Amino acid sequence: MDIDELEPGQLVSDEVFLVADARLQVDRRGQNYYGLTLNCEGGRQVEGKGWADNIGAAIQSGKGLEVLARVDEYRGKKQLNIQRYKVLSPEEYDLSGHVRTTDIDVDAAFETLFNWERDEFSNPHLKRLMAEFHGNASFAAQFKESPAASRHHHNYRGGLIEHTLEVWNLADGISGIHGGDFDRELLLCGAALHDAGKVKSYRLVAGISERTETGELLDHIFISGSMVSNLWDGAVKPHVPAEGAQEAARLKGLLLHIVLSHHGKFEWGSPVLPRTAEAVLIHYCDILSSTLHTCFSAIEQTPSGELWTESIYIMDQARRLFVPPEGP
Repeated sequence: MDIDELEPGQLVSDEVFLVADARLQVDRRGQNYYGLTLNCEGGRQVEGKGWADNIGAAIQSGKGLEVLARVDEYRGKKQLNIQRYKVLSPEEYDLSGHVRTTDIDVDAAFETLFNWERDEFSNPHLKRLMAEFHGNASFAAQFKESPAASRHHHNYRGGLIEHTLEVWNLADGISGIHGGDFDRELLLCGAALHDAGKVKSYRLVAGISERTETGELLDHIFISGSMVSNLWDGAVKPHVPAEGAQEAARLKGLLLHIVLSHHGKFEWGSPVLPRTAEAVLIHYCDILSSTLHTCFSAIEQTPSGELWTESIYIMDQARRLFVPPEGP
């Protein structure tokens, strides 16, 4: 189904969707309704509503849904008013084509981030640490598949590696033009590992991102720091000569500081505030990647001809974004 070709008043019948999000809510009259985000083929999304009189079986994210619906328009955006629906059992559908997936080459991205056997890198401790991540087939597979969030940004298959590569490229580019005395290898190692724990914090269930129990209990910042610290102690520390132990311990601390402080504020989940130039830069690159993703996602989902997006929450405030009109 092509979302762009839907017209208000049109009847959609026998279409199958992947439920990306299902919210059982209550309207002003006290009646229940489902607010749904539905994935079409190709992973594009459309909002749907199922009102009290039409609610049947429970709807859950990750399920297949066959619907009869009328196309409505709400605040300039197309929406499916669901008249009837059927929750499908797994054997009744194959919705692999409805799962949103990153557009980047994840294999090439992983090599850029984790293969440090290139001449541009020379620090033996960081090279040994990154070799451990690079050579772990389980970690590599998870890092290429994992989403970066459950809802707000890069919340799809491959979203984590896409977001991480954006942070890497931003940090490398800004440090190169700023003129400050950055430790480039420390900076890029921090960029690659700042969200490593998300491989254990998020998972895809039928193609839909959700937080794991471990992610809920511990959060990805703690998990990322633990992964880095444990691998360092197991793979790097035993090879450090006694005369270099203090310097290596400091390097480990500086790397962990980037990972633990990358959210930038205590109220945003960081246990420490950024206190090195590298940590400050990774924080802002992380914010820039996620914020711009939110902006462009809102613009992409805005109906053709509309000049303003729906309200999105960025930079501590809600706002609508201007959508440049298409040229002749």
